Amino acid sequence: MKTPAAVAVLVAVLVVPCAGQSRVPADLQTAMKQRADALQRGDAATWDRLTADNFMVVSGNGRLQSKADRLAQIKAGRPNGPSSAEHETVQMYGTTAVQRFQSTRDGVWIAFVWTKERSGWRVAYAQLTAITPDSAAVRHAIDADNARFSDAFKRGDAAAMATHYGEGAVLMLANAPAWDGTAAIKQGLTDFFSNVSVPNFQLTTHDVIVGPDYAIERGTYEMTIHPKSGTGADVNDKGKYLTVWELQQDGSWKIIRDISNSDNPVSR
Repeated sequence: MKTPAAVAVLVAVLVVPCAGQSRVPADLQTAMKQRADALQRGDAATWDRLTADNFMVVSGNGRLQSKADRLAQIKAGRPNGPSSAEHETVQMYGTTAVQRFQSTRDGVWIAFVWTKERSGWRVAYAQLTAITPDSAAVRHAIDADNARFSDAFKRGDAAAMATHYGEGAVLMLANAPAWDGTAAIKQGLTDFFSNVSVPNFQLTTHDVIVGPDYAIERGTYEMTIHPKSGTGADVNDKGKYLTVWELQQDGSWKIIRDISNSDNPVSR
């Protein structure tokens, strides 16, 4: 829920006629720059000073964060702040200001409500509006990533394959426990390639569902598994998979959930 103070500020903004781009006071310009720089540097103390105690941020996925939640992220080295801004406007309403801009890194639109307190200007409320990426561009990025992934698979390069997975990713393969986290994924793949090679591997994407921060890919795979010991016959496998991709802050996409299962009949 929004705090009463934040709601009051937003109501005031909505009912006051927009006066166009007003002259922004010098002390507010300084505060805006200092707070933006603090996020880039992970400077929790400066960010704290320029953020109201009842601060609330609504993310693009609808999640609410309090000042304490946001401050903990910054102190943990995960500021997740906007990059440089474009299309910036600032509207003045007495001792209240609304700053709007678009982050150049991910295209997210951001609105800050600033209020002037005795100690100076502080942000009381923030709203992030995620813009759904272009579906064709996302599909192109996934296709390109899958091509690199397939090449690494055929080379038996576990380290290269692990880089395609994001922080906290989970890989779920048939007949085995899930590999939770990139370290476990890398180790699991390393163990796999110590026993077999994969001279043939092909992914075919059937469709991709695209959202602001995530994309869900459905597809099929075919591969040939060759035992390195030379005592067993090659195994030709084909099946289907479902992969969840997450948009990263640098604009790339990484896998965070990956599950597949074979179409081959169960051996008896």
